Amino acid sequence: MTRRTRLEQAEHIAAAESRSAAGETQREVAAALGVARSTLLEWCHEQPLGDAPAGMVAFVRMPEGMSWLHRMVIAAHFSIRLRAAGGTRLVSEFLELSGLSAFVGVSDGAQHKLNAALEAALVTEAEAQRTALGEGMAPRQVTVCEDETFHPGVCLVAIEPVSNFILLEGYAADRSAATWTAALDDACTGLAVEVIQSTADEAKALRRHAETDLGAHHSPDLFHGQHEVSKATSLALARDVRQAEERVLAAQAQWQAERAAQQQFEALVPRPLGRPPDFKARIAAALKALVAAEAELAQARRKRAKARRAS
Repeated sequence: MTRRTRLEQAEHIAAAESRSAAGETQREVAAALGVARSTLLEWCHEQPLGDAPAGMVAFVRMPEGMSWLHRMVIAAHFSIRLRAAGGTRLVSEFLELSGLSAFVGVSDGAQHKLNAALEAALVTEAEAQRTALGEGMAPRQVTVCEDETFHPGVCLVAIEPVSNFILLEGYAADRSAATWTAALDDACTGLAVEVIQSTADEAKALRRHAETDLGAHHSPDLFHGQHEVSKATSLALARDVRQAEERVLAAQAQWQAERAAQQQFEALVPRPLGRPPDFKARIAAALKALVAAEAELAQARRKRAKARRAS
């Protein structure tokens, strides 16, 4: 026995109501529509869950309303699951909060089944679109941005940056140059493209894949350019900060030593004969040196922080 979809049920209900209004009996209507009379009566008297408004109930019973409902559920899965990487429970929560759960099952099983079907349909459509794109495509030279991800195995990814078209996204046994080249060649089959440049990290396999296997130019990604620039300054700036910190510690020790010397001299009984040392001038000079060292340290830290922000 064929199980009717919700849209088919709505179409049968609309047809049954139209035929009944024209004077046909329930048995005649059921026979004409090819469904059991009891099944047709069950469809016509089915009530939604919750406290859905009467107008909404009447709308969803129509084929147009059921098509709209399907579109809302698919849109929720597409936006929440596929675009935002949310779970099916978030889709169920949206359906419950919006009141659509009165007409749609929100169990994990039902939503997971729908999501799996949607993902399969998207893959099929993507393959069809890729074939259509390749037919009659004018030859062009492209750059590819390549990298590996790990979820859970090695996944090779290559994107054409101008169109943001994903040329390659697939699991591989390893990330060697030969594996990269074979995967990209297979991904470009049917597309009139010539890879003339690869932007990726500085891994030896990716460099060999681009420069030797493809004969293309290898461009390091932005991180590596920033890293090379920062290496030229980071060590020198770190050394300046470290040396300034050492001068501050030395100045602090000198200032504290001068103060301690004054306290020791004043504690002597009896005090030595002759003019006492000029502790006030010594302490002032030590304090001035400490302030200057701290200012130098602050400046060195600002320079290092500025360089880090720029990189």
